[in-house]
Amino acid sequence: MERNAERMKKEDCTLERLVTTIPLADYVPRCVDVPKFLAYCKACPSYGTRWSCPPHDYDPMDLWARYEALSLVVLVITPHPGIGRDRALDILAREKNTLLEELLALEGKVPGSLVLSAGNCQLCRFCGRSRGEPCCHPEKMRPSIEALGGDVSRTLEHYLGRSIQWTKPGETPQYLTLAGGLLIPGGWRGGGHG
Repeated sequence: MERNAERMKKEDCTLERLVTTIPLADYVPRCVDVPKFLAYCKACPSYGTRWSCPPHDYDPMDLWARYEALSLVVLVITPHPGIGRDRALDILAREKNTLLEELLALEGKVPGSLVLSAGNCQLCRFCGRSRGEPCCHPEKMRPSIEALGGDVSRTLEHYLGRSIQWTKPGETPQYLTLAGGLLIPGGWRGGGHG
């Protein structure tokens, strides 16, 4: 399993980008538990109100079974000292949008691939699903690893030796983590995805 990492300083944060490709034959039995994560999803206000979130009109296990590997892309965002919680969350949103655009560009280059977004869809301020309307951005909206039953904490710990720092009310976290990726179909022999 090949891994690569790069670090980049920005005006308001330092980004560490970690990329690894994981065979789904290893990943799914180790890190996917649809019933467990569906229960977590049901407790979230996005459940049934965002097109990227459960319940889905397909079985997530059928989706995992259609692919051979997950090209996992993780951004660890460390806000510079003095950056408050609200600004840190703005940075997270900005980097999440940038990551989605990068992954969608990769999806366009890898026939049959599928982006897994970093967390739920934030493309619209209010998703039309809660009003019974179709998705306004089906060309960009993608499910997350978690929405398909993937355990992102376990994924990062096992495959990258990293842990997620969960935010607490009123506190600015030391770092924030985004985890998304690209599901790769069988037989793809293209270049790296980093």
